[in-house]
Amino acid sequence: MAENENVFFICPACGKTELPLNSSDDPNEILYIQLAEMDTCDEAANAQFVYGDSFTKGFGGMVRDVDAEGEERVRWVPPRAVVAYHFARNEERIGQAEPMNDFYPQPLYRNLSKGDGVENIFVAMAFLPHNESMTPEMRAQGEALAKSLG
Repeated sequence: MAENENVFFICPACGKTELPLNSSDDPNEILYIQLAEMDTCDEAANAQFVYGDSFTKGFGGMVRDVDAEGEERVRWVPPRAVVAYHFARNEERIGQAEPMNDFYPQPLYRNLSKGDGVENIFVAMAFLPHNESMTPEMRAQGEALAKSLG
């Protein structure tokens, strides 16, 4: 895990809210319910966990890219949550997805954006458990997220 202030996790209850993680914390060592309690989403408040139960540990994977200031950004992503990231700038790869445990990265959408002589590629993906397929809703959400970045 990156040892800086740019480490985040996506709420395991709603799969959308991005929250900062203390640099000393590792999401694989924190229960989902403890992470979800850091959010104020309806799903967290009602304990309706889409991505596991209160005893589940671990995330589906991690996404690394570079923020607007050029600093590395790391996001821990729960299974089935859709996330978009900056994959490449002018053919130089600046982002990557790293699956964990029994999950695999499922590409959902790729957005190529050109402007001012700069070519950017934004990718949306989800970490799915083996033997699961993406849903049309996941693909639509991935397309919307990738387009919103570029």
